[in-house]
Amino acid sequence: MKKLLFVLSLLLILSSCGGNSNSNEDETNKTNEMANFFAAYLDALCNASSKCASGFVNAENLSYCPNTILNSTKPFEAFHKGESVIFKHKYEMLKNAEEMGWVTVDMTQAKECFALVSKMEPCNPLDVQLLDIPECAKVFKGTKILRDECFQDEECKNGWCNMRGSLCPGTCVDYKQPDQGCNSSLDKCVIGYECRSSGCSKSSTGAVNDPCVNNSDCTTFLFCYVKEGDSFGVCLKRKGEGQACTDANECVVGLSCVDNICTRSRISDTVGSPCGVQPEQDEDGNDIVLECNRFSKLECGAGSVCQKMPSDSNLQCSEFCDTDRGLYCDSSSHTCQWPKTAGLTCTKNEQCASFYCAVVSDAATEGAGEVRVCQEPQCLPFADEEE
Repeated sequence: MKKLLFVLSLLLILSSCGGNSNSNEDETNKTNEMANFFAAYLDALCNASSKCASGFVNAENLSYCPNTILNSTKPFEAFHKGESVIFKHKYEMLKNAEEMGWVTVDMTQAKECFALVSKMEPCNPLDVQLLDIPECAKVFKGTKILRDECFQDEECKNGWCNMRGSLCPGTCVDYKQPDQGCNSSLDKCVIGYECRSSGCSKSSTGAVNDPCVNNSDCTTFLFCYVKEGDSFGVCLKRKGEGQACTDANECVVGLSCVDNICTRSRISDTVGSPCGVQPEQDEDGNDIVLECNRFSKLECGAGSVCQKMPSDSNLQCSEFCDTDRGLYCDSSSHTCQWPKTAGLTCTKNEQCASFYCAVVSDAATEGAGEVRVCQEPQCLPFADEEE
């Protein structure tokens, strides 16, 4: 974490040195391509999600969907095959990298990404990880070569950024190529391939009957069906509402397997509907939890009923505030607050507009000891929070 100041200082120095009187309007437009890509991606994902008849996104809340995804504080454990990060962190880091000339956007490839996303019907768009979709991951073209310093995989040309251990910045390492031998704990295969015992093997393309070992080998709208006793299975299309199932993984993302039937997640779009843990349990003895639809700007209130997310500062909240207003629900006071800008002191990620509260070094605080301030995420995608 102490190396974050170095990163931020480096970005400021490079930004000031990067100003060029010869820069033209075309270069300015190019630095907007990252923002344009993400805007189009979020629109495509939200529209695809609205096609799921039993899902979170519908005609009434579709306009809220992009901001809900962008401002979600839920870390994606599988983001880019193992990197734990918040969506907005990656968005901001890629925008910064574009401004520095470290990453460009391939808009031709972006069309393939949008076409694939448009075919999905995820009932909960928060379950879709952008960089786990090869057609989308290939949109970002790095400019750094082997052994160059880096802060994220996308900056490296034909490779990835090795930041394992305490490395910050990391260094660009070449991807292993198809059919090359690899070590899953040390190597990464070229996008679209996975490191298995036989070497770099092609990942699922999303087509039904592609080989798989588990669900991570299949795209979001497929699941891996493995017969009992077999080592390998095939990717099959997830089942819709009302179809038979044995496990929730067989159902369309956002549906649960209840009484061996794919059933809509227990989500409500109605103010006053019950929410939270219910008195009764399901047939397996598990708690039944009813949720309020975040995409409809609802949260579970103190009385265990769905209520509208508060939309002004200092109003009482349970978990969420209206993200379109830029507010967050302070988990200590349970009131809506405006997030802090970079450089202001903080104790939790939620307090920062960047969702990133990190320790600065003793030297930077002139002996004041450990101090946390809001910063832009760089070396550590998801900062540990103070208890």
